[in-house]
Amino acid sequence: MSDIVLVDGARTPHGTLLGSLAAVESVELGRVALDGLLDRVGLDPTVVDWVCLGNAIQAGIGQVPGRQVVVESRLPESTPTTTVNEASGSGLRAITLAADRIAAGRASFAVAGGFESMTNAPWVLPGFRKGRRHGDVTLKDSMLLDALWDVNLDVHMGEITERLVDRFGDEYDLSREAQDAYALESHRRAAEAIDQGRFDAELVPVDTGREVVDRDEGPRPDSTMEDLARLAPAFRPDGTITPANASKLSDGAGVVLLADADAAADAGLEPMAHLVDYDFVYRAPDEFNEAVGDVTERLLDSTGVTVDDVDAFWVNEAFAAQSTYVQQRLDIPREKMNPCGGAVAFGHPIGASGGMLATSLAYQLVADDLDYGLVGMSLGGGGAVMSLWQRA
Repeated sequence: MSDIVLVDGARTPHGTLLGSLAAVESVELGRVALDGLLDRVGLDPTVVDWVCLGNAIQAGIGQVPGRQVVVESRLPESTPTTTVNEASGSGLRAITLAADRIAAGRASFAVAGGFESMTNAPWVLPGFRKGRRHGDVTLKDSMLLDALWDVNLDVHMGEITERLVDRFGDEYDLSREAQDAYALESHRRAAEAIDQGRFDAELVPVDTGREVVDRDEGPRPDSTMEDLARLAPAFRPDGTITPANASKLSDGAGVVLLADADAAADAGLEPMAHLVDYDFVYRAPDEFNEAVGDVTERLLDSTGVTVDDVDAFWVNEAFAAQSTYVQQRLDIPREKMNPCGGAVAFGHPIGASGGMLATSLAYQLVADDLDYGLVGMSLGGGGAVMSLWQRA
């Protein structure tokens, strides 16, 4: 791959479902992150060759939402824009597509990432255009339908993850207790990172009209194992997955500026990280959790980088069961796995998470003078995407 660099990133705070960002529509969240990035970098907006933005829950938000973000931003209206929808991986797939475009020589500077407001996802009436002669009408939640439900299998992604526990519960410790312990540690790390100001430099405040939100919501460090044990399973009466050990429903946006290394140098920009490479893997839809392990192993093998070489694994915590499975399968030290907490604590604003995680990793690489970091996640439909970054 060409020498592609991450110049900088910017993200909004995570907002919990119906929380501090509830009044802000998804396109506006994307606009805030994008303009915040432009302000931070100080780059002439006219040199941005392409924008690629992920968004997963598109019901009712209007035509080509990524394009709406660009038109509302400080970028010229002539800036080419593409919207990507690949469920949880939308934001990171947007970043990989931008990298491909730069590698192909079709762009020197590209903005990529994603945005999502799960709070503002509407209810829909499928099939109602044909009308009803009589009987009840059922509304469907687009947040569930477009983001959290596997249409091929007609089950929630949480049920699929319970099947992961069924398959690998004897080989790895995927017990309810192990998942809850992982979740508690995620909350503790997230709260500690917030209190230490580790995210302050990467955050772009959001003005909601009532307040300016400049701090992540979600972490609950005061919870105990006893608190979590009292929660009922969410997907099976005898299941292991609960609202506490799965990712939160949330709102947010995050974007990065990618560039050809020579173009960045000519513009006087000092990059934060180099993109070493990326990869993605697909399995059967009910094996999306396993795909995260597959893609991580394949990317490390193809680049010659080992688990020991990687300083931080920012792997989206869709479910604590998935993260625990991947950590044990690859023998990743727990201290390296989401060192500042993850989606179990902060939330997983579906299409936005890739851009938000990439931003946070880049800032950690610089702040802690680390060498390598991974950013990746599972994808609905049986897939996973992973990217490897090296400190510039």
